[in-house]
Amino acid sequence: MDKLNHETIKHYQSFATVEEMDQVVRGFLYKFKSSLSDGAIKVLHYLWNYSVKVIGVSFSKYDTMAAAVGLSRRTVIRAVKTLEELSFINKIPTARMNGKQGVNLFVIQPFETIDSIITPVSPQDVTRPVTPNKAENKQSSLCENKKQNRIVVKETEVEDSVRELGLDSKEDSDSATDCCKNAEVLKQNVELTPREEQQKTKSSTYVKSNVQLKQVEWHQFDPSFLPEYVNKDFIQAAQAFFHPGDIHKLWSKIHLAFKKVKLMAHLDDTMELVIADFKRTVFLNRTGKIYTTFEGYFYSIVYGRLWGLKVRENQQEWYEKVMNR
Repeated sequence: MDKLNHETIKHYQSFATVEEMDQVVRGFLYKFKSSLSDGAIKVLHYLWNYSVKVIGVSFSKYDTMAAAVGLSRRTVIRAVKTLEELSFINKIPTARMNGKQGVNLFVIQPFETIDSIITPVSPQDVTRPVTPNKAENKQSSLCENKKQNRIVVKETEVEDSVRELGLDSKEDSDSATDCCKNAEVLKQNVELTPREEQQKTKSSTYVKSNVQLKQVEWHQFDPSFLPEYVNKDFIQAAQAFFHPGDIHKLWSKIHLAFKKVKLMAHLDDTMELVIADFKRTVFLNRTGKIYTTFEGYFYSIVYGRLWGLKVRENQQEWYEKVMNR
């Protein structure tokens, strides 16, 4: 079992550039996306977005991964196994310096690039039944429901771990070069990296409107900009520690946990307990006792709290049924 250190991670680097890795991932999605579950696609995107420090290699605990993509630990394990069976990743177990088992390395494996799969076809090269529409339809299915399947994960979540291992904190490389320069219709449907997605959104916004927002940093916003559905008591508790953008992200985690638990009580009725958990998480973070991300840890705490309330509701429902017999 390999020791988890800088040399080990660099040893497993599987691509020379981020662009090369992006081409391979797109090729894999083009070929297998229709047969993958939503969970497997979310895990794939998580590993893809975390494999840019050492290109093609990422490392993460299952619990951290589950909290980041909003899935259960068991679902994440199944998704990783599926990606292994399709030869998309190779899971490498590692050991800590003290000999105990460490986190797994996930190495993206070489695969057909999107360029090698999709090649522009001229009408003279094919018979009448074979038309570019077939490839076009397949590309459309590749990106169907892309917004709800894509999980964009910040690289800052592993920044501390990378720094401990001595990796350089370099900026991400520029957006990958368009993979289908000679096929404009196909290019629009090819799976985009988060960096390209952001640039494409900015570009389309600029074309549609001449009104442009000033570049204002998040700390310059005040909580009054937050949507009305964000609980006011939670805003009051969080505004001393987070800017409005992060407050909204944390509220999204609360709402996700509430939606998964399917609590019969209204979310507002649980806010006193949720805010207490938030304060507890802030304290643990300040004392250095949280070893994952604040966002992921807070989600797990809130989910556990709401699940406990759900158990009580089920017990109360069962008790009322027994008493009414």
